Amino acid sequence: MRINIRNIRDEIQLSQSQFSEIVGIPQCRLSELELQKETPTTDEFDRIKKAANDVVSGVIKPRTKKRISKQVFSTSIVNTNPRRSYQKTTRNDEYIALLEWLESKVSENNESGPVAVSFFAGCGGLCYGLKAAGFNIVAANELVDKYKAVYELNFPNIDFLSNDIRDISDSEIKKLLLKYPDIDLLAGGPPCQGFSLAGKRDVFDERNTLFQYYLHLADIIRPKIILMENVRLLTTMKAPDGNLVKDMIIDTFNTIGYNGDFYIVNAADFGVPQNRERVFFVGVRKDIGAAPESLCPICNHDNDILSSCRSKFSFGDAVSDLEFLEAGEHSAHDPYHKATNHPEHVVRWLYDVPQGKSAHDNETPQMRPPSGYNTTYKRQVWTLPGCTVTTNFTMISGSNNVHPIATRALTVREALRLQSFPDSFKLVGNAETIRTVIGNAVPPLMAYQVGLQLAQRYNLASK
Repeated sequence: MRINIRNIRDEIQLSQSQFSEIVGIPQCRLSELELQKETPTTDEFDRIKKAANDVVSGVIKPRTKKRISKQVFSTSIVNTNPRRSYQKTTRNDEYIALLEWLESKVSENNESGPVAVSFFAGCGGLCYGLKAAGFNIVAANELVDKYKAVYELNFPNIDFLSNDIRDISDSEIKKLLLKYPDIDLLAGGPPCQGFSLAGKRDVFDERNTLFQYYLHLADIIRPKIILMENVRLLTTMKAPDGNLVKDMIIDTFNTIGYNGDFYIVNAADFGVPQNRERVFFVGVRKDIGAAPESLCPICNHDNDILSSCRSKFSFGDAVSDLEFLEAGEHSAHDPYHKATNHPEHVVRWLYDVPQGKSAHDNETPQMRPPSGYNTTYKRQVWTLPGCTVTTNFTMISGSNNVHPIATRALTVREALRLQSFPDSFKLVGNAETIRTVIGNAVPPLMAYQVGLQLAQRYNLASK
């Protein structure tokens, strides 16, 4: 089966990424089909053919030279109904004040604090929280230059080791130890793509072995504590030999002289307005004479009024002070609060979908997406913690990416808030880079609580 995708796109004047969202085919795959490197499956052919027919029938309106608006699609269903809105929640001010407090802690001079080194730093979510907890981060590493640029913008005075952890030599580490002979914490999150439920779980993915390089460096550095963060599903991942990866990590801890354990945690239990399950491995150097302990939540699970813990922050608590936006609109004051414009037929599918439900749940078959899971095209819930922020949070077709009230995907500012980044956090790079670093980051508020507990439990005192 052959179909000229480029001609279709030219006719409706859409970019490849925009057309990818319409047909529900990943852009990388669509590019292969467009270049005729691959042949479309029957399902892909039908989706592309339907999009072409929608152009002819007028469901999708092509752009014309007379149009001044940058919007590709009309959103008449939104414009012909009373405009929706929301009000600030009672805890929005509390949450914003917490982020501002976190920012103030990061700005303090930590040169006398416990010394930490970060690997796989990304944009610095983990480091932001550790710095707020009092750690003096003296060195870091990050493979991708675009992500490293974001990190350096927010942490300008931290030395960088070789980008690729596999290129960091023993002599480079020894040079670091000459300057900082007593390192308290080694922190990092090896890439998780091979372990994640969101992608193909490939036991032979070379990224799955990067934790071994990380622990090799830990054996040279000999910090008091080793901290390693990853996706929860790493705990069920098997290595090529059939052994569980989590057991390999704990065994390696023991081999290099550390008592190790792992803890599955939810960011929402640590003050983050987002359900985000992750696993933290903690290794304690054996000569310290202490065993790892569970990481203690600071928020309760069921809003028990008798609990001494505070209740969890909700989606609304994180973003309800922001301007209300519909698809294609943008804030006049915040360049990162800008809503993606979505196809009219997709907005129509979702317009009447209640919170917590998906367009796949619509009673009328014609109002359901032609493909996807029941977590796609799904609204979040205003009064509950947000769903996990992923790297495709601006795509309305993604998993749990639909705003609870407006009919659109999340904005960059909303994703930052849900991840607990203060508004002062700086970003640089194209849209893809920004989405990726935000979606992959450790939420700073969770990192703060983890760092604080480690420092207190293992007496990582100021120098």
